[in-house]
Amino acid sequence: MKANQSQNQHLLAFDPVYPKNLSVVNHNKDNREEDGLFAKFKPTRYMRMIHYGGTDEEFETVDGVIYNVDGSATLEFFAPNAKLVQVRYRLHNYKNSSPEYRKDKQFYSKDYTIDDMKLCEDGYWRHTINPGVGYHSIFFIVDGLPTINLQGPYMHDDDGIRNIVDIPDDPDTQLHDVPHGSLTREIYFSNITGRYRCCWVYTPASYYTSTKEYPTLYIQHGGTQNETSWFAAGKLDIILDNLIARGEAKEMIVVCNNGYVFCDSENKGIATEGRLEDVIINECIPHIESRYRVKKDRRARAVAGLSMGGGHARRLGLGHPEIFSNVGMFSSGECFPTVTADRDFSKLLSNAEEFNNYMDVVTVACGDADPRYDQTNEDVSKYIDKGFDIEFIGYQGQHEWNVWRYCAKDFVKKIFKE
Repeated sequence: MKANQSQNQHLLAFDPVYPKNLSVVNHNKDNREEDGLFAKFKPTRYMRMIHYGGTDEEFETVDGVIYNVDGSATLEFFAPNAKLVQVRYRLHNYKNSSPEYRKDKQFYSKDYTIDDMKLCEDGYWRHTINPGVGYHSIFFIVDGLPTINLQGPYMHDDDGIRNIVDIPDDPDTQLHDVPHGSLTREIYFSNITGRYRCCWVYTPASYYTSTKEYPTLYIQHGGTQNETSWFAAGKLDIILDNLIARGEAKEMIVVCNNGYVFCDSENKGIATEGRLEDVIINECIPHIESRYRVKKDRRARAVAGLSMGGGHARRLGLGHPEIFSNVGMFSSGECFPTVTADRDFSKLLSNAEEFNNYMDVVTVACGDADPRYDQTNEDVSKYIDKGFDIEFIGYQGQHEWNVWRYCAKDFVKKIFKE
């Protein structure tokens, strides 16, 4: 099965074609040039000329992940001298999940398997897995050492770099022949933290050919992730390109900050923690609104996030309704309490009629196999029963990207409707 480029593409290497041999070992010393100044330094490898183009030379490629017609995926890992190569991945993501799993709060942390791979004559270890459709984070273990396959797609997740397998069931997570937006890394200095920070900014395809102003979605990643995650794993830029092309979502700018706020300390090797909402409101939003053509009113701003980012979205959106009128909270670890140790939302949530007139879209979502589901549903239902226009949606899946992709996709369809 020919894979869509989006299945092997990531932020650091867009092209999924990885030549098996960009350089070739020259074992024949008679073919080496013995004269000249650099003769004794001449390497035993020579570069193929394919990178200049224009030759008729054919070369093998390796994608790292080969997608098969039966929905399985064959993994390849080059380690000819290894004694054992294994692959670790989850068994019950997304379509293979069940609401029953949420009864065991430890289920997700222990839901994985480790399979042995088979060494082939060409030095590649191969193994076919069938984890089901969707996004799957995997990593390889070479002679007991967890490692990354640089010949396959990889990204930051779970507090480290992980390879991925992405067996799509939603065409909107794939690249199609539509106008594509741009991703830009913005760097700004934070007086609050005493450090430089960066955020990734998505601009729709029309941005650089128009003069109009756009609404803005500020969206946050979860714990163990970073500011690239919504675009690398979430494919939010690709999803928006496809939705906007069909007229199913408004053109918008999307901003993703790192959710960890570390402040410099006078003590070397020591940092303190700041509050993300202070940085977003007082530094990031002014920076974005000074550099991009964005609408500067609350109805043209939205905030959303997953897991830890869902808690950030709740503090930003419900804590500052004068700035945001659209809020999306996906799989938040806090669920949806009225009062937390650092926040009290009881005033905003005291009058349904006033809330409904003031807020535009407020969505709370969670995977139906996520242990957070029951408490979140209970928390939100109290307000829905009182007439608050708060939407609760359950998606199939655990605490995973296959849930969050759909959360974001449905949320962006609803916001900024005039």
